[in-house]
Amino acid sequence: MLKPLFDLDPLREPLTAGTAILTPNRRLARQIVSAWGQHCTEQGQRVWRQPPVQALDDWLDERWRELQDRAHPDCAGYRLVTAEAEHLLWQKLIDADDQKPPLIDGAAFARLARTALHAVEHWRVATPELAGSGHEPCAHWLRWRKLFYQALAAKNLLTTGQAHMQVLEAFKQGFLARRPRLLLVAFSNRLPTLTQNIISEAFEKHDQAPDGKAKARLFVHRASNDDEEIIAAAHWARRQMAAEPDTRIGLIFPNLGNQRERIERMLREVFSPAYTLPDSPHSVPPVNISAGQSLAKTPLVNAALKLLALQRSPQPLSYYCELLNNPFWGDADNEQIARAQCQLLLRRGSRPLPNSGDLRAAMARAAEALPEDEAGGRRLSKALQAFAQRCRATAVTPRNGYTQASSHRGERRSFGAWAEEFSTRLEILGWPGSRVLDSIEYQQRQSWLEVLDEFAALDRAADPVDDATALGALSRLCRDRIFQPESDDSAIQVLGVLEAGGLHFDKIWLAEMHDAQWPQPPDYHPLLPVALQRRYQMPRSSADEELRIAGKLIQDFQSHCRELVFSHGRHDGDTERQISRLIDANLASPFSDETTSTPFEAINSRQTDLEKIPVHQAPALLEEELPPSGGSALLRDQASCPFNAFAIWRLGAEPLPEPGFGLNAMERGNLVHRALELFWAECRDFETLVGQSSRTRQALLRRCIDGAIKNLQRRRQERLGSRFVGLESQRLQDLLTAWLELESRRAPFTVVAREEKLELRLADLPFALRVDRIDRLDDGAAVLIDYKTGLANIRSLRGERPEEVQLMLYALAIDAPLGALGFAQLSAGKGIVFKGISERDNVIPGASGLDAVAEQTSWPELLALWRQRLDRLAREFHDGAAEARFHTRAALRYQNHLLPLNRVLDTLGAAEEDGDDAQTG
Repeated sequence: MLKPLFDLDPLREPLTAGTAILTPNRRLARQIVSAWGQHCTEQGQRVWRQPPVQALDDWLDERWRELQDRAHPDCAGYRLVTAEAEHLLWQKLIDADDQKPPLIDGAAFARLARTALHAVEHWRVATPELAGSGHEPCAHWLRWRKLFYQALAAKNLLTTGQAHMQVLEAFKQGFLARRPRLLLVAFSNRLPTLTQNIISEAFEKHDQAPDGKAKARLFVHRASNDDEEIIAAAHWARRQMAAEPDTRIGLIFPNLGNQRERIERMLREVFSPAYTLPDSPHSVPPVNISAGQSLAKTPLVNAALKLLALQRSPQPLSYYCELLNNPFWGDADNEQIARAQCQLLLRRGSRPLPNSGDLRAAMARAAEALPEDEAGGRRLSKALQAFAQRCRATAVTPRNGYTQASSHRGERRSFGAWAEEFSTRLEILGWPGSRVLDSIEYQQRQSWLEVLDEFAALDRAADPVDDATALGALSRLCRDRIFQPESDDSAIQVLGVLEAGGLHFDKIWLAEMHDAQWPQPPDYHPLLPVALQRRYQMPRSSADEELRIAGKLIQDFQSHCRELVFSHGRHDGDTERQISRLIDANLASPFSDETTSTPFEAINSRQTDLEKIPVHQAPALLEEELPPSGGSALLRDQASCPFNAFAIWRLGAEPLPEPGFGLNAMERGNLVHRALELFWAECRDFETLVGQSSRTRQALLRRCIDGAIKNLQRRRQERLGSRFVGLESQRLQDLLTAWLELESRRAPFTVVAREEKLELRLADLPFALRVDRIDRLDDGAAVLIDYKTGLANIRSLRGERPEEVQLMLYALAIDAPLGALGFAQLSAGKGIVFKGISERDNVIPGASGLDAVAEQTSWPELLALWRQRLDRLAREFHDGAAEARFHTRAALRYQNHLLPLNRVLDTLGAAEEDGDDAQTG
């Protein structure tokens, strides 16, 4: 049995005498009771009286219930208002206030109004002081408070402050009996005035438990950052446990509630590094963490809240993707294919904010494509349809025999009715899933059912609401409820500062002791006058008080352990931090080394003998295997990285589409292509171009641009509003006007083909090509033009493994003598220029000679060389050459989705970091 976390010596006599003891929290009260029980057991007692030890809040609540049980005349018929009911009342009153300042939102200010009322009631601030302060926010709050009290009185409800005032009066009247003595244990903060008054009336004498004397050995650890600080604390605790298995260790983090998930993850990595492996069971942390997790963040309840929000459209695409990957609804094991296909369809829909209708349509399409024996997807599609119909039923209200649409916020119902409705909706969607819940998930579900009961009880305080307000209230209840799975006691306790107060450990690690955190800076309430907060010594209102509290806590921790380590992270991004000035910076470190890696990292970093399997050769294409339809991209990928080409064109590896607002680069490029295609359909040659007046050319351009945009609007209507279309049209008008000015300086030509389809065969592989444009010169020679809306470089045609092969394939496929070929670079940022090659001058502006891409000086020689090179690349692909060797940096820049397959980051090594050629095998 672990020894208790409380030293009974100072309390042994008061406990024996039956003195009442109050603590600031339940954890300390439980530990005192546990220590007393263990003491009685060691004394040979088989039965003993429960000592009168309680948390202060529990004692006050008990006194209120005693008044009700004894039918005190001023308390009969009243109930305490719950936190959520109070929030709803404040929100309703603030939203309905015509005199409130602009941009004041009731939902946002309800929490501030609640905390302001709590402070004013418990510190017993007189209304004239508030009204005469001249603080404008306080004046608005006082108006809201008056209405709030009226609303409470109408429902026979009281706040905790009002209830405690009744307790105070009951003690003054003698209705509640006084007790002889009270002992307060581990109270660092000042008690509210109302609480002090109650204690003074309830007890003839009350004292603070005596403080211990400083006795701990002190150390300081300076970590590089906050993450390394947490890992160092975990390593330290692990070493102490290995040296002394029975030792009691406390890891104290002032901001434990805000960073619980990160701390738990890092502690798991040190104490149970295999927890991330697929076969590791779901389990509680290996140490006892006092700060629970918000119920809304637990996987099971988070899934329920996300499912209930399904009709609140539109939502980010990530919301639907997370939902489709969530196992806590439907029959996830038998719906994997349908869910994956639905997610892909949503991504291809190019809408960054899809709605629930898009989800249903995508799931219906995914289900239709499934084989007959894959019924899971069809069941899921029907469930989504049934869920939508159920939600739509609450959006209409029968009136005078007719069904009319109600307000946009939907039908109003009681909270009890919404509790049943939400449960029905979740049942339709198959929450919490088809698999058996483990112990932790079962506890989460039980907590959810308790929250639903609390939610339904809001009917006592709040009027019927619409579904959006009801779901908001349910979500807040889940966020406010702390979920802590049941677990055994542990020798290592992870606590916040207040939870650790009064507890006794053998060794303590006190984290986050930097100058920005310790002592804490003042944090004034915005609705109350600052001077008034200071005068009444409200929490976080005085730097002097925060300094006093910080110093007392450090002294208490020193007296409650044998060894105390202070730590802090030296850097927070670019900010450098120092140890708190309350701590001696010259203290020694608790470590003899600076080990900060986790055991899991150490396992992965070990040098192991691996069996090397050659993977550079894939099976050759079979005769019956369908040839890939990659076009020029297939040879481009083979030239840059054979393995990437194999992964893309034979394994079908492709990146998941990432929709964005506006148009992406491909869509903008397609607009340019389509507009120019339409333009040259009417303006067919050089003579027509130069013969046009500026007005005529601009009018033709506008018609072509409008045609290109309308073609895109049919598929992207929701993303191309009138203002966006106007801006995009003007951008294209300016871009293409500048381009046509350049075209007018060329040698005479005739456009003979636009988006022309060509075919070519290399190494038994067919290639289907589409050339953007083919011009014919006066001597019959052809000019091949490839439009580029990004940066183009004619040197990309050079070498045994060229970066660009499109123009080379076009040149080999066309049945006409060549005069020139090149890129038409249409980019406002990168330049509007021709980049091409030609045997003779003045064919296209700025064209280079053939020697810019090879040593050959004639078209027949150059074409023969290109055919040889491209045929070799096609033969490589056909024969299965799949070496993970990167011949161009473009393969690394533009094919990041293949990194998990080609493992380049594991093998590239220092060559990439040093700027060497991007090649690896």
